Amino acid sequence: MIGLLLILAGGVVIFFSIFAMGPLPVSKGMAAIYWLIFTGGMNVVGGIGYLFLHNRAIVLTLAGVLIIVNLIPAVQQAMSGNYFLFPMIVMLIILAVAVGAISLWNESK
Repeated sequence: MIGLLLILAGGVVIFFSIFAMGPLPVSKGMAAIYWLIFTGGMNVVGGIGYLFLHNRAIVLTLAGVLIIVNLIPAVQQAMSGNYFLFPMIVMLIILAVAVGAISLWNESK
């Protein structure tokens, strides 16, 4: 279920990020949009990986990478004062933490 949520939320982030770019060439100030597109893509890949991988070490590494990748645009948006998709990024960070926690919990059973 969490893998599907990561895929869905990552797809939404990609869609809105591409939609935010508009028809004009992207200026230097819009470089954060590229991070959002990369973050959305990583979450889609992470969700697919979580659905098919059951090795604890790989899933924990995947969760750590997703947390770091999602923190980069969150910090960029907080520093710039532009909170475009900030709630989605926070939700993706929480999902990445949940992926790691569930992996650890399943291993301890």
